[in-house]
Amino acid sequence: MDELESAKKRKIADMQKQRDSGAEEEKIKALLRRVLDDAAYDRIMNVRIVNPQLYMAAAQGCVSVFNRLGRTLGEKELLLILQRMKADEKETKIKFERK
Repeated sequence: MDELESAKKRKIADMQKQRDSGAEEEKIKALLRRVLDDAAYDRIMNVRIVNPQLYMAAAQGCVSVFNRLGRTLGEKELLLILQRMKADEKETKIKFERK
């Protein structure tokens, strides 16, 4: 009986976490809608699907640039932010040696 109750509690806790993270995600999307124009917003949503870590870093970067400039950012500015974020990552290089 205790196992069943603990399983229920875990399930309820997981559902609350999912609901909370969904609400947080909606807040981020609403903020990005204000900060970015339509083309840039579409692009960052594509980045979200492919690379969630880069998306979060770029979203924070967009908001900070928006706070400095005080205007909406376009796709070119978003691309610059994304390039800077990607440049910070270590690049993997593969060397082929022939014998």
